[in-house]
Amino acid sequence: MKSGSIGSKLKGMLRDMGIEVVGYAPVSAWDTDPLVSGRVDPVSRPASIMRNARSVIVIGIPISAATIDTAPSIAYAEAYKVINTMLDQATQRIAMELMALGHDAMPIPRDGYHGIDGLRESPSAFFSHRHAAYLAGLGTFGENNLLISAEYGSLIRYSSVLTDVVLPYDYPLNAEVCIHCGNCVRACPAGALTRGVYPENITDKSKCIDRSDELRVHGISPCGMCIAACPIGRPHSMKYQTPEALEKIRSYRR
Repeated sequence: MKSGSIGSKLKGMLRDMGIEVVGYAPVSAWDTDPLVSGRVDPVSRPASIMRNARSVIVIGIPISAATIDTAPSIAYAEAYKVINTMLDQATQRIAMELMALGHDAMPIPRDGYHGIDGLRESPSAFFSHRHAAYLAGLGTFGENNLLISAEYGSLIRYSSVLTDVVLPYDYPLNAEVCIHCGNCVRACPAGALTRGVYPENITDKSKCIDRSDELRVHGISPCGMCIAACPIGRPHSMKYQTPEALEKIRSYRR
């Protein structure tokens, strides 16, 4: 099967699974794009993780705006876990399809680290899905250091599959999506963000990890407040919960 036909087949399969956000990036882009090559260590690039990889398939699943408005809460914590599981299942399904066609494929777990303790030891996963999504043309970086999609803003999580198939590639967006409103910086309770353009201004990961650890004790990690503050991609400008309902939802803790 030709690479273009494989690319179309995968998108059709993912569409049947309810996943519409899909992009394809060439492995070579990790070495040639200055934003990525300047931030991602060579050992964490696709060519190091799977030596015969030619392409990276990136998929995304959006988070409900109404759910993120409760963050930090049990509602957001549970949605986060479910979406991670859905992403892992979808990337496994992609890999199975590619292997059935006679190709190599490696699904990358959504979170390539062992929780908060793992992040303290090494504050980065072994593969960056957000940089992969950037190279696949799915968004640009915002002041919250997350990838911001024109359609979903920060309300989306990504995962990836490495493969030896050469696919019809997408490329980074020319226009910046972040409007630099500063809402995410002001909303961060840990003070982990500062105003400025990524990658010159980056998240203070130690502060972010400390905040997540505090919430973990109560069973409501991750934080998510910088995501909730981003106005891009929200279907409505309103906040969804009444103050009373929000207080009730956030009261469920260990």
